[in-house]
Amino acid sequence: MLLQHRYFTHVLLIALSCIWLFSCQQGTGGKSSSAAKSIDWNDSCYKLHQKAMGFYNDDQLDSLEHYVPQYLETCRQHGERNRYYQIWSILAQTYIWSNQFEKATAEATRMQEEAKRNNEKFGMFLAYRILGVGYAHADKHEEAAQHLRKSIDYVPKDLLSTELQYNYRDLCVELECMNRYKSVDSTLTEWRTSLKDFPINLSDEDVDVNANLHFFYHSTVAEYMLAVGKYKQAQAAIDSAAYYEVLDGNLPMNLISIELLRSQLARAQHHTADALAYSEHLVEMGKQSDDTSNKTAVLEERTAALEMAGRFEDALKTHQQLDSLKDSLSVIDQRDRLNHLNRQYAVSELQAANQQLEQRSRFTTGSIAMIMGICAILVFLVYNSRWSRQLEIKNQQLQRERNLVVAQNKQLAVERDRAEAASKAKTAFIQSMTHEIRTPLNHISGFTQVLAMPDLELSDEERLDVSLHIQEGTHHLTTIIDDLILISDLESSSDLPPAKKCSPALIVSQALDEVRQDIAPEVSLEAHCQVPDTLEVNNHQHLIQAVLSRLLSNAAKFTHLGSITLSLTQEADQLHFSVADTGPGIPADKRDFIFERFAKLDSFAQGTGLGLSVARMIAERLGGTLNLDPNYTGGSKFDFIIPASFES
Repeated sequence: MLLQHRYFTHVLLIALSCIWLFSCQQGTGGKSSSAAKSIDWNDSCYKLHQKAMGFYNDDQLDSLEHYVPQYLETCRQHGERNRYYQIWSILAQTYIWSNQFEKATAEATRMQEEAKRNNEKFGMFLAYRILGVGYAHADKHEEAAQHLRKSIDYVPKDLLSTELQYNYRDLCVELECMNRYKSVDSTLTEWRTSLKDFPINLSDEDVDVNANLHFFYHSTVAEYMLAVGKYKQAQAAIDSAAYYEVLDGNLPMNLISIELLRSQLARAQHHTADALAYSEHLVEMGKQSDDTSNKTAVLEERTAALEMAGRFEDALKTHQQLDSLKDSLSVIDQRDRLNHLNRQYAVSELQAANQQLEQRSRFTTGSIAMIMGICAILVFLVYNSRWSRQLEIKNQQLQRERNLVVAQNKQLAVERDRAEAASKAKTAFIQSMTHEIRTPLNHISGFTQVLAMPDLELSDEERLDVSLHIQEGTHHLTTIIDDLILISDLESSSDLPPAKKCSPALIVSQALDEVRQDIAPEVSLEAHCQVPDTLEVNNHQHLIQAVLSRLLSNAAKFTHLGSITLSLTQEADQLHFSVADTGPGIPADKRDFIFERFAKLDSFAQGTGLGLSVARMIAERLGGTLNLDPNYTGGSKFDFIIPASFES
């Protein structure tokens, strides 16, 4: 039956071909030519575009490879250049999703060359987009971002293309992968401007299309705000995305994306109960989705929420479900590739059968027998090739599994090292804090007992000296606790308080006054302030002064002869503070070590080793930097650079 069906198919194809050839021959007459002139080729080429999209949505790559050249020729002959490039791009994108990146690159390159030769911006736009999507699919983020940026630059000004909106989305994703947040911010600004061409009009029947574009913009903004730790803005962006998704029709995939963002925001803010609730709802939504990528993201988020809540047994079960899903995806991918190969072989067999039918009409019975023998050999070779391919696939699968085990072992080793490092850091913290807190407490306790002794008579000078020692111990203890509280606030708080107007010159003056009493008699304290006294900036005065106080106190502690200089200059839109001293300096191999917590070059010197660590944390929260100048040889010089105005 199968052989009869195949022969019937061959005969039907030949008959249809003959009819088509006959129609083409008749088309040379005057009547056919007249009819051809009345055809709306814009509408016809649009229908060809829709057919190609149908093959694309059904993952029929072999059909696209067969028909796209015909569709392109029709569009070329009738001047439908935009449809021409759209259909061509469908074939190239299908190669990407089929993991045939070399073919996709070849098609995109040919498209780019033809568009450049004909000065057609729309073709250049699609060619660069295909290359960008392809590199993104291959996890080559730098190349992907470059080509997506070029694609946006080539968009014709008179074209309102939804493809441009998705270009912005893809470009932001690639920039975030490389932590280029300034570029993401500028891209989002450009994207927001382009959205003005797609307004939301509730009376418009296409409101769902424009709402979908606005949804993607706000969900991308939410991802960016989460990445940079601006959680209030992230919450607002998520709410906007949810609003536009209602207009878009509440697509399950987009609803899952919104719930994922809410769960990730809750985890980032350490709202454990909310994260658990959102992730649990995500699991229920994932059960209704057929999209395996959605299910994977849902299980990953649920695992993270359970781990944050300390429910490690449930997290392990969810992670096992995730591993099982990924394994099934791998099997499905292998099966799809095998089916694709089978379809290719089926096409080859169909072509061979057509050749056999042609030969039967020309050759004798002996020739037919010889052809059948050749076909049998070909079938044997095909099945032998399939078997070899299956063995190769199995070997590749085993190799991937082996690589996975090796990677997991490496990850376990990394986690073990991290745990050991955390344990050592905890021990060091306890030891350091015990020592540093005990010392001032002993001073306070001892001198307090002296004052409390009823039989001990002290002169006013001696009593004042004892009181000063108590104040010194209290100040030292307060400094330790303030540093710990400040570190905790900087690490746990997502937003700084609102910035206020302040005078940089006044900050310098107050910082000098605060440390002046700690300066050795043989050391001069100098200030070089090269900004006007009337200059005011929008920033956080107490945080800037906290950094300068720690730098000056550090210099005072180690400088016993010479000078300590606090300088301030304005460079464009930045304030550049520097603290230079004539102390012993810092060895080159310790320049990074001194910024670590509890780092002390002299373990017997007074102090917790937190000052420079806290100062650098504050500088980074202010959007600036704190570094040791490696070229300064007169002692030590620290450069503290921040934006003149702080955007909260």
